[in-house]
Amino acid sequence: MNDLIKLRQQIAEMEKQAAQLQRKNRPAVLAQLREQMAAYGITADELSRAPAKPARPKAAPTKAAGPAKGKRPAVRSPAKYRGTNGQEWSGKGITPKWLKDLLVDGKTMDDFLIGN
Repeated sequence: MNDLIKLRQQIAEMEKQAAQLQRKNRPAVLAQLREQMAAYGITADELSRAPAKPARPKAAPTKAAGPAKGKRPAVRSPAKYRGTNGQEWSGKGITPKWLKDLLVDGKTMDDFLIGN
């Protein structure tokens, strides 16, 4: 336990020495700061403002977007069905709502085939 007490006393003594050293060196440090501020034209207002955020580097330009090697570009399928209001559907994928609604009303998919 004595070791702990001795360490805390040493810490307190060293903190006291650090404070004395700060007080002693303060005028010289202030003089250096003033000299540097004058040399660079820095004002006290500039020191109190938040630092400006650095500009982010711009990303390097990338290649034009295109299909990956070995893949063919997607081709849109032509419309196979046309609704009463000009809506179109290729017949692939999920049946669109407009067609489902018309089928519920008693129509058939053949009624909306393009080319009939």
